Amino acid sequence: MMGSKLKARYRFVAAFLLAMVVANGVEFWQQRARIAAAYGDFSALYTSGLMLRQGKGRLLYDRHEQWRVQQEFAPNVDIRQGPMPFIRPPFEALVFLPLAYFPYPVALAIWSLAKFVLLWLTAWVLPRQHPFTRIYPLWLEVVLCLGFFPVFLDLFQGQDAILLLLIVAATLNRMQSRKDVVAGVILALGLFKFHLVVPIAIMLWLAGRARILAGFLPGAAALVALSCVISGADVLSAYPAYLLNLNRATGVGVVTAQSMPNLRGLLTAFLGRAPYPGPIHWLLLPAAVAAIVLTARLWRRLMNTDFSGLALGYCLALLIAILTSYYAYTYDMTLLIVPLLLLGGGFLDQAGLPPLPRRMIAGGLLLVIFTPLYWALILRLDCPYLLVVPMFILALGIWSVMRQSLPATT
Repeated sequence: MMGSKLKARYRFVAAFLLAMVVANGVEFWQQRARIAAAYGDFSALYTSGLMLRQGKGRLLYDRHEQWRVQQEFAPNVDIRQGPMPFIRPPFEALVFLPLAYFPYPVALAIWSLAKFVLLWLTAWVLPRQHPFTRIYPLWLEVVLCLGFFPVFLDLFQGQDAILLLLIVAATLNRMQSRKDVVAGVILALGLFKFHLVVPIAIMLWLAGRARILAGFLPGAAALVALSCVISGADVLSAYPAYLLNLNRATGVGVVTAQSMPNLRGLLTAFLGRAPYPGPIHWLLLPAAVAAIVLTARLWRRLMNTDFSGLALGYCLALLIAILTSYYAYTYDMTLLIVPLLLLGGGFLDQAGLPPLPRRMIAGGLLLVIFTPLYWALILRLDCPYLLVVPMFILALGIWSVMRQSLPATT
């Protein structure tokens, strides 16, 4: 806890993140008019709720209808020549249906306040067994999370990454209690970002927690059925085609591959934008498969030894899911709150932790929370794909610790 015996480095980290909270708050305040005017990504999520409210769930992916609806609440957004596309599966639109009964600025304020609660719930439900002890009080952990740039960006854009963060934290909570079926159901709720959740489920399955699928697969089937109820059975073919067309198009309000902090973004930066499918995809697929299989194989040896084996592998799985995903945006790095909270506390202080992996994990964590790095890579250099580097360092440090098999903890 935050007391007189707290080490100087933890005080420094807290002070730095609190300074970033202030800086983020100032930026948010300066941009408040544009945020309220629907310049952010929340406009797409709000659109889905409005379309359900108007009984047009079957037109969720009709761009003309999206544009018509967005002109109702955001007619003066001058940076768009078309709609901000809704790219989530239909079932997630239900989350935003209640918000559609409020004007856009009010709905966004409610959604933002709700995400503060989600952050608190995340810190509360995340298992913190030894050696992953809590350094700061719970309330301070939540405040410090606001200084993490991906969390700020999620709030700034009105995105839904914090919702997924709570889901992955709750999944680990249930797995720690050996409630794998329940954990699988919870994880399935995150399928609104299926490109991140499915690899996590696969790694858990391959690592020896096969019962996770007993909850995950029925949960996924229920969400598919719910989506069909909302948008019709045709959505099973229309939605993948819709995403593929957005991936091929430019200037439609979707972040380009070069702007992604993952392997795809890195490859695109060096090889250039290629037709679909192209050389990037032939490189990305085997790299993703290899990373997933190797992670699961290493994790399998430690999965059921103690909480350290489970937690370290889970942190690594989250990193691998982001690094090898086909889509990953900077706000998706919000998921790294899990390894930040787990590894950034008492874990680094435990005796017996090998020096080199300790330095790699500490260095990776510091780079990940270093907001000026995001400012430089995103705003100045326009190369957010280089965020792969700190994530890779952190992943390699965790990998090294798992390889050397930490002694059992009590």
